[in-house]
Amino acid sequence: MTPASIDAALDEHQYPISPVKPKSNSSSSHVKMAPNMHAVAADAATAPQVHVRNSHLREMHSDVLFHIGLTCSQEERRHVVATFGDVKFFVTGGSAERMTHFAHSVAKELGVATPYGYQLAPIGSTSRYTLYKVGPVLVANHGIGMPSISILLHEVTKLLEYAGAHGATYIRMGTSGGVGVEPGTVVITSEGVNNRMESVDEVAVLGSTVLRPSICSPEVREEIIAAAKQVDLPYAVGKTLSCNDFYEGQGRLDGAICEYTLEDKMAFLQKLADAGVRNIEMEARLMAGFCHRLNIPVAVVCVTLLNRLNGDQVLSSHETLQDFERRPAAVLLHYIKTKITALA
Repeated sequence: MTPASIDAALDEHQYPISPVKPKSNSSSSHVKMAPNMHAVAADAATAPQVHVRNSHLREMHSDVLFHIGLTCSQEERRHVVATFGDVKFFVTGGSAERMTHFAHSVAKELGVATPYGYQLAPIGSTSRYTLYKVGPVLVANHGIGMPSISILLHEVTKLLEYAGAHGATYIRMGTSGGVGVEPGTVVITSEGVNNRMESVDEVAVLGSTVLRPSICSPEVREEIIAAAKQVDLPYAVGKTLSCNDFYEGQGRLDGAICEYTLEDKMAFLQKLADAGVRNIEMEARLMAGFCHRLNIPVAVVCVTLLNRLNGDQVLSSHETLQDFERRPAAVLLHYIKTKITALA
């Protein structure tokens, strides 16, 4: 993608920030969005895909993607296009070790060979994130929590925009706590919700709160469901509660601070289950909201390590947990290979 074409794309899609200021401490200003959520999702599905909505980028001669250790300048643009322009999938998960293993699995599954004497190596800096390019698949770890994955999403999305890699599908894979489902179940997220059961991502921008629908792409979800059936792994489809922390926000009793009762916890978890929540983690809501805003196809696929209705701590054996952690990867490898084969 040339600098001129990037400018044209930015000219065509200049979307000012429209902050939504809560009227009170109640959730009424958030809930008003809920009736139109799926209509908004349908509109996004037919809209032209845009990887960035920031007209300021065209004024930058060089963009330092600081946290992934890459720089995109006008002089380097051709190299960026040649390296990343063919990316069709961006797969991210919390653990650097897990995503390194997944990158090697992608290479094996897709038959991506490295020159004799070489092996897969991370791109850019590895001090914060570990990034691999395996054929048309970009793989990275995102760390823990929504702030961490937000940084990665911004920088990877700009990288792919500069490379002209439009049409890439974003997928988060990882682990989670189940809600009313058995350990080892692969949960395919329909939408990310907050602790008020609202399908919105809340972003603080210049002192105001911006609300973005946090809905995953129905078409991608259905294709991943088909992949789960093909590899014969237990799966469930439902909402994902994304929390800001691991302990109190998720209603655990085993943190350093806990000022609620077992009865309070169980009532909260049952409320989640009744609302269609099938798992709890810390990133899906932001990722879905980010991608929905940019019309990027997105999916979240996480295995459950326990059923939170039965306890707070992960007690399965190391071998069992390893088996569980391989399940989202198995589903996604089948999905990606099927999609790439269809495009060939």
